[in-house]
Amino acid sequence: MKKINVFFTLIVVLSFFFLSSERSDYDFFLDPNMGVGDLLEIEFVKHGELYMKNKNSIIKKIDIELADRDTEKRNGLKYRSFLKKNRGMLFLLNNQEEYKKIDMKNMRIPLDIIYINQFDTIIFVNKDVSPMRELEIVDFPSTIKYILEINSGMSEKWGIKEGITKIVFFLNENNEN
Repeated sequence: MKKINVFFTLIVVLSFFFLSSERSDYDFFLDPNMGVGDLLEIEFVKHGELYMKNKNSIIKKIDIELADRDTEKRNGLKYRSFLKKNRGMLFLLNNQEEYKKIDMKNMRIPLDIIYINQFDTIIFVNKDVSPMRELEIVDFPSTIKYILEINSGMSEKWGIKEGITKIVFFLNENNEN
């Protein structure tokens, strides 16, 4: 009898939870415009820390999540509703053509997209990039080795300067290959 009461209470609580939520996880069965991606929220995973410096002084330290596998590069920060201000995603590129595949399709948040060359120098900042759109492909005079995505407006706030700001990053021990 006690198990039945506990089970009944659990059903009532869960029913209340689902009925009281503004949007149920089951709405996508009823709404043909809603996809699985609308329900997906990917958590930030800290793989290391990145330091930005102008000349000899550090201007900012942020936590980074790496995108070094093809799937991670393809998805990037897609399916995320927010990114805390002292965080970013660092894409490790294998070849020069990879940076051209970065886009804002299925993005939910505006970003500053920072292009970094083989000398760890920031060479271009695409500021205030709106979500849900394709990016204009830019040909750079030097090799792009990394791309850093941060919240829109942070590059200006932190004083990032093209051709001057350099990066250094350190990975957590369990992320080194």
